[in-house]
Amino acid sequence: MIFASCLIFYNPLCTNLNSNFLFLPRFTEQIQILHVYELRGTRYFETSETWLEQVGLGITLWEGKFEDRQDTWLRWCYQDGNILSTGDERAEQERQRAEQERERAEQAEQRTQLLADRLRAMGVDPDTL
Repeated sequence: MIFASCLIFYNPLCTNLNSNFLFLPRFTEQIQILHVYELRGTRYFETSETWLEQVGLGITLWEGKFEDRQDTWLRWCYQDGNILSTGDERAEQERQRAEQERERAEQAEQRTQLLADRLRAMGVDPDTL
């Protein structure tokens, strides 16, 4: 069984560079292959290059959950292979960062209150220090 989908990338701002690409991931029951085709003149030619110098990004297959669906997806990546985060992924990362910061602030407030209570127990008013 073979599944295929494609993504065509065209950037009209790159007029001095060839900027038409066709990405065709093929999935069989046991293997996944990403075929990349580059438009040269009026024909597409297969290339092994998944790094697109014109846009400073690469393309890769990625296993994961996107829009509530677990699957293999075509994703943009940096030259080191790290995947670019989607807007939803960035929002979730920011939400987690904010939650961690809130927890740190809460713990600091609890420590401050504990120290103030200990000082009061020793007869020292922490508000006058």
